[in-house]
Amino acid sequence: MLKKILEFLGGHAPKIFNSKGEVQHDLGDKKWKDWDQKNRTNPEYNWKQHTGRSSGKKGNRAHH
Repeated sequence: MLKKILEFLGGHAPKIFNSKGEVQHDLGDKKWKDWDQKNRTNPEYNWKQHTGRSSGKKGNRAHH
């Protein structure tokens, strides 16, 4: 009960660190595999082939 009150007052301890103190997001294997697959197969997300902004593309917000 005291732990619950302290968590309410002070907030929860972050659960993003592993035992070595390194950041480790636990999103599950499926989410990581989907993310990796998206970045490998979708050219829109492939940073190696990124050429910068190109005018006329949907979603491009060019400032005039």
